[in-house]
Amino acid sequence: MTKKKTTLLCVVAIVIVLFQYCTKKKGEATVEEPASVLNLPATPYAYNVSFPAHVATALAQTDNTPAGNAITDNGATLGRVLFYDKSLSINNTIACASCHKQSNSFTDPAPKSSGFAGGLTARHSMSTMNVRFYASGKMFWDERAATLEDQVLQPIQNSVEMGMTLPALVTKLADKPYYPGLFQSAFGSPTITSDRISKALAQFVRSIVTYQAKYDRVKSGQDVFTPIEAQGEQLFLTAAGPGGNTCASCHRPPMFITSNPAAPFALADPSDHGIDNQNRFKSGTLRNSAVATSLFHNGSVANVGAMLAGGIPQHSVPPPDRAALLAFLQTLTDNTVLTEARFSDPFK
Repeated sequence: MTKKKTTLLCVVAIVIVLFQYCTKKKGEATVEEPASVLNLPATPYAYNVSFPAHVATALAQTDNTPAGNAITDNGATLGRVLFYDKSLSINNTIACASCHKQSNSFTDPAPKSSGFAGGLTARHSMSTMNVRFYASGKMFWDERAATLEDQVLQPIQNSVEMGMTLPALVTKLADKPYYPGLFQSAFGSPTITSDRISKALAQFVRSIVTYQAKYDRVKSGQDVFTPIEAQGEQLFLTAAGPGGNTCASCHRPPMFITSNPAAPFALADPSDHGIDNQNRFKSGTLRNSAVATSLFHNGSVANVGAMLAGGIPQHSVPPPDRAALLAFLQTLTDNTVLTEARFSDPFK
């Protein structure tokens, strides 16, 4: 190659770099945006799976999926991409998955999560697992969102979390080469709307269900509890606390979730009074709780062990019972959901 050609190629490379830098939108962070080539299978993953009988029965009784937004493989695939795409934030730094990490049971190990400009969220990030079983369909710790479809759009528009507006988001996603085809597959046309974004995200989130823990194998007749685990289950089901309630009163098996949270069992917090200022908060699933950190609405309880030891008086149990209850709660841990490909980051 001649010296003249080498010089010309260097000039062209410099011009390309300068063009890419200068065409960045004003106020946009200088971070690398997601790759335009996604790591998606040729045939979409199956998001409607066969649940064990005990889980399927609970779903039939509590499913909050609306008639107009049933889970489809293509819809949930689009939702998966949206869930992990940092383009949903104003400066391309935060995705839904930034605060709901798969490796941490789709929540954040930190008490509060960081937003697009470094600010902290007002509350701890709730896990997105098993929300399909919250019969009322209301979302957030204070249940301010009537449905999951409503909830998934709110963090995107939050001034601390992702900082976008819905019109700006629609325009931004329309410029991404990978979205028209995904919307076409999911909804029959490439048109991008906030309603379709909402529906796809909700489909993906509803598909995140834990059903492969030891507890599920026991209830399916494929395994048995150890004596201490069996003792813990009986305590969970029958040991009465304040007002005669058992653990199962608010965390009903097999998904260990109900949508009627009671005030006496909330974490006292003078700065946050939760649902309708009644000092009560949404009840999350206890599945995978034995490996969770930063529990309750403000993330102030370190872990389940700390809770049982008196982190919240209404949840504390006598010392002789703690080991048994913890052993039982550990049988609710489903490790497959932490690495399952259909729930993983498609940009990797």
